[in-house]
Amino acid sequence: MADATQLSDQFLYQCAVKPDTPVKISKSKTVVEVPDNNQGSYSSGLITLDAASQLNGSKRFGSIKDGYIILPYVITMKNAGANDMAAAAHRFCLGLKCGVWNVVDALEVELNGQQLINFEDYKLYWNNIRAQTEWTAAEVSKHGADAYLYPDDWSSMAYSGSATTAGDGFVNNGTYTADVLGATATGSSLLLNKGYTNRLLATPPPVATTTTTLGDTGAKTFGWPTLQSGVSQAIAQQHGRGAFVAGLATAGNIMGTGYYMLKIRLTDLHPIFKDLDLVANPQLKLRLRVNTGYTDITVASGHVMSLSSTVMNAGKTVPFIVSSATTNNAMNAVLHATNPTTLRVAFGPLMNSLTTLATAGNYFPFTTSHLLIPFYDLANPTEIVRKPVKTCRYMDCYAQYFSGRAGTGVSSSQQNASFNFQLSGTWKNVKYVALIPFSETSSGHFATATAQQFESPFDSAPWTCQAGSSIRGFQVQIGNTNVFPKAIDYDYEQFLDEFAKINAINGDHSRELTNGLIDLQKWSTVNRVLIADCSRLTDPDVPQSVNVAGVNGSCQGTNVLILVVFEKSFDIDRLTGEVSKD
Repeated sequence: MADATQLSDQFLYQCAVKPDTPVKISKSKTVVEVPDNNQGSYSSGLITLDAASQLNGSKRFGSIKDGYIILPYVITMKNAGANDMAAAAHRFCLGLKCGVWNVVDALEVELNGQQLINFEDYKLYWNNIRAQTEWTAAEVSKHGADAYLYPDDWSSMAYSGSATTAGDGFVNNGTYTADVLGATATGSSLLLNKGYTNRLLATPPPVATTTTTLGDTGAKTFGWPTLQSGVSQAIAQQHGRGAFVAGLATAGNIMGTGYYMLKIRLTDLHPIFKDLDLVANPQLKLRLRVNTGYTDITVASGHVMSLSSTVMNAGKTVPFIVSSATTNNAMNAVLHATNPTTLRVAFGPLMNSLTTLATAGNYFPFTTSHLLIPFYDLANPTEIVRKPVKTCRYMDCYAQYFSGRAGTGVSSSQQNASFNFQLSGTWKNVKYVALIPFSETSSGHFATATAQQFESPFDSAPWTCQAGSSIRGFQVQIGNTNVFPKAIDYDYEQFLDEFAKINAINGDHSRELTNGLIDLQKWSTVNRVLIADCSRLTDPDVPQSVNVAGVNGSCQGTNVLILVVFEKSFDIDRLTGEVSKD
């Protein structure tokens, strides 16, 4: 290694002799705001953001890379049973799962009439892997609140196949800071999930009105004199902060509603946007399928909860967590100790089956979703004019979900269920293959429900996966060539040789400059995503098949999601916006 003893002196000297030249790149900046085309219809969960007409003929250069979506999102909790609760809900009773992008189920991207990204089920789960391997702790510190990206803990994950005060199935919803680690969710305490608790702190502020028709206390927001009860709602609406509105504890009434003003960066939805930096006349059209539906929770005496069912009107994922009702946790004082009842939690963009668009309009500054793109008036665009055509290379992903193919149910011994998946397709330039294990839930996982793991309001999936996953003998074939000289069995070789290197700065060789949010302990317990780097074997010009094999050595069956990540490209004229695909 080169001499590093005088790097401080070298840096100081370079700063001293470096000329201090003025920087003048742009003359002005404007942000174009494009509302959706839904005209008040959001029950289907489909949203169209068509910027082609609004941005057509624009004279400045738009940075789609810096664009983001403002998506008003509503989560409503109702006492749907015949008995009263002990208290109305408060803002810590439920919160979003890790990663704001998990409210979006599917994405379609069209640029200058060319469709570049297609709707596909489960495809956007890839964004969780991207965040886990690309983000830094510093970025979480800065953008964790707006991205709802505070990673879930492994030590707070518990399980019960029957109803408990924390729920059933895998549960990761503890909010009590004084709890200690227990073996199961049936204990008197449940360890704090610090990531979930931080996301609860980032939820919209509670607002109160001058009346008590919604059951609110009439108190100031956070007790601060700047946010008086009579105007806190108006202040939150004026600033686009969203709001939590308390309801009533009585049977048949809304217990509380969270009005979220979600900010979703385009680059967090798909990496294609990273290459769309400065483009004049960007004729961009986005279609989103947003997770919409409701989940019913059975509440028994003793503050005991279990999932009854989940109904998805659009999408595949329940994007929120209902907090634990274990002693000293958030839901404990809300649920009645002896009155059995049913909780219904509905969710959707701008409205849901329990909250109308008109009601949401009292708390949101507008009743549409918006796409915002900054435009720059460049002082000297000579270089772009001289060479307007840019080749954009980006990663895309194919997803295929295999249900019940790696064991079923729960047993007292290892399932040792082998699997061999031939994916239905061929791809050029495959970069890596990811295997995400989820619990097989047809029997034994929940008390009565058979919903998917990521449809549970008690589980932190899809940010986490099947806790305790034990897939061994992992092998991937590209064409007819094995990726690994021998099948992968051990945690250390899969984590250090594959997972830790994907998307890492300098391939994880620079200790001074590192990224990634998942360490070996988290990976081996609740984030055990298996990676196979295929870039050394793939052919950029020849379509190749993909085969994934392994053995499920855990005591529970596994549903397997396979993601095939491959490189694509297109050319874009940065003056006209014209696109030609490869």
